[in-house]
Amino acid sequence: MTDFSLFDAGWRQGSLLECELPLSAIIVNPEGIPQTTSRQQGFWVLVTQDCDLSGFSVTSNEPTVELRPVYREDPPSDWGIRARRLLLADDIFLISEAPRLTVSPAALMQLRECMLPTLDDGRLVALKTWLGLRYDRPAVPPELVELMKAVAKAFNRPRGPLQGKVHDILVEVEEADNPLFGVFVVITEDVDPEAVRSWAAGRISDVPGELGVLETLEVGTRAEVSLELLENSYSADLSQITWGKSNGPLGAH
Repeated sequence: MTDFSLFDAGWRQGSLLECELPLSAIIVNPEGIPQTTSRQQGFWVLVTQDCDLSGFSVTSNEPTVELRPVYREDPPSDWGIRARRLLLADDIFLISEAPRLTVSPAALMQLRECMLPTLDDGRLVALKTWLGLRYDRPAVPPELVELMKAVAKAFNRPRGPLQGKVHDILVEVEEADNPLFGVFVVITEDVDPEAVRSWAAGRISDVPGELGVLETLEVGTRAEVSLELLENSYSADLSQITWGKSNGPLGAH
């Protein structure tokens, strides 16, 4: 086989594969003994960075390429850029804590017939951002957890006509004796921003004033979400509250 890179062969971060491969993990069995558990998974996305793919020879048999399982059942309604679940497209998603599969470049080349088109540019940027945020994400200080929980509860009720029109709710918090917080609602391009603004204002009114004071309320599409906002905001998602081993909630990711 000619010695060239996976990148040269057409593999990219965000390449999708549809093939049956085993997804394994180590658990403890009823006797208290660690053992391997495995199941077949049929849909994957390649998450190794392009710069690494360009350095991996297609003849290498070292397990250096990371694949993550892609799920279809019960996709999230939000975009999920700062959440534990990320929409890759309208009906497929990733789960942050799911087991991963590592394969060798040589093995990946044997799966070329399984390769589907790479994610489109917009969703690829979302994937790269999400991967970075999941590995390097700030936690809400303990004193702000109740505020974040209240905001999350306000927005995680059924959304009626706006279901599917709101990709994500991002929250910025300025620590103070009476915290100030800002909300950015990420919407699709086919919805009236003012209608979403009115809806969001109504939801925020449910947040008790003693927990925090709304400073800004903004609405915009994915293209209007700044990198600064992504780096400094939290997803209004109750599943992001992090609980400690014995001291209750320690923060939200």
